[in-house]
Amino acid sequence: MTKQPVLTNFPSTIIASAKRRLQASIREFRASVIRDSLSGYSVLFADVLPRRFLARIDPTQRQRSFGHVPVFWAWLAQILEGNASCQRALSLLQAWYHSSKLPIPQSGTGGYCQGRLRLTTSFLSQVHGRVLASLCRRRRAVDLWHGLQLIAIDGSSLQLSDTPANQEAYPQPSRQQPGCGFPVMGITGILNLSHGGWEAIECSDYREHDARVAQRMTAHIGEGDLLLADRAYCSYQLIATLQQRGAHVLMRLHQARHRVLDWRQGRRLSQIARLVTWQKPIKRPKGSELSQQEWDALPEEMEVRMIKMGFEDRSGRRRDMIVVTTLLDNNQHDEYELSELYARRWDIELKLRDLKTTLGLEMLDVRTPEMARKTVLMMMIANNLIRTVMQQAATEAGRPVWQMSFKGILDLTLASHQSFRPLATSHRLAKERRQKFIEICATKVLNIRPYRHEPRAVKRRPKSHAYLTKPRGIYREIPHREHHRKPR
Repeated sequence: MTKQPVLTNFPSTIIASAKRRLQASIREFRASVIRDSLSGYSVLFADVLPRRFLARIDPTQRQRSFGHVPVFWAWLAQILEGNASCQRALSLLQAWYHSSKLPIPQSGTGGYCQGRLRLTTSFLSQVHGRVLASLCRRRRAVDLWHGLQLIAIDGSSLQLSDTPANQEAYPQPSRQQPGCGFPVMGITGILNLSHGGWEAIECSDYREHDARVAQRMTAHIGEGDLLLADRAYCSYQLIATLQQRGAHVLMRLHQARHRVLDWRQGRRLSQIARLVTWQKPIKRPKGSELSQQEWDALPEEMEVRMIKMGFEDRSGRRRDMIVVTTLLDNNQHDEYELSELYARRWDIELKLRDLKTTLGLEMLDVRTPEMARKTVLMMMIANNLIRTVMQQAATEAGRPVWQMSFKGILDLTLASHQSFRPLATSHRLAKERRQKFIEICATKVLNIRPYRHEPRAVKRRPKSHAYLTKPRGIYREIPHREHHRKPR
């Protein structure tokens, strides 16, 4: 007859010998490490997001299958795997819990989706700040430009699920019929070109002007920064604000100023450079979010250097482009060097492509604007975590960080993260495996092909489906539409 156990699960750390208490403490510590390191990503990125840091900022009051930490790692995996479905994230959680001999969450994505809703913006913001601080700490002198940190800014847009809440906050384009389009959320991002990480992304109505949104983001630009931007951001207000913060700019001249430009004005510095003085507009611009007191505090005039550079447009014609900079010393910053530097502004377009195309985040499957903003924050965290690996790989390879392949290192990360899970309890083995992983990442280098012609055209033809011109509930497809003729 089997004896019935007495006092099951009684804590041996209370009534036991010193040796048994030590063994029990080790077992409890090991169990907590396994519980907090369910995902291979948590071990792979332990040097950036250590377990103790996540435990300290975790607001979860009790251990649960869909607590902040496990849901965070599942959502990260979901984004890195090309914006995978919630069912895929749930399957990952179930596999992690099963292999760790912990209670397996039930099937059905409702619990996981509720867990994502519970993720607080404060938790995600602290994680983003920690990853960004890691990128800045590992920045090298070779990644700077004459000691200045390169910053780029640009805008884009994302589509959201067609729900009433999303439509109210971020309406679809007016030319689309109701029920036949998707809400469009505008985003404006600040990218740190010195390490490739996103400093911040601001969500807004896609119809809002870029320069107006940029004014809200000036807190992310400061002393020792050089901002690269296109002509949409070339306004007196924005440049003057950044100068007050100790930053410099290099921008293309706004088209309104270019139309009335007289190249003979100002002081001639060279054949392609002139020093001019801009006067502050008499009135505060319409739509400015500065208070009257803040507007009055801006300087009445400022000096800028204009540089004329030639370029070839998409039709192959040679044209002139005027760039404006607050770096006035022609001896310290040569105009030809600045002209070449402005070409690096295009890097932010490539980084937006990494988010929207490589990670598949052009369409966000969320039902509320709040979840859309959380997804954008997670999008930055996922991108920046891959950038930390690229940064270490660039150091290992002795190359600039921008020469490393984002897609190549992302693919290797997806293929390798599961191998880190068994090493959660061995710091030494995990460190050795991570070093070997970085050495392989150092071989993922971009194939630089200058002057390669890349037309904006697609070779694969789309399916010949009709456009949805009415709401889905009342739309009726015409059978054999290719043979259909309208009655006369």
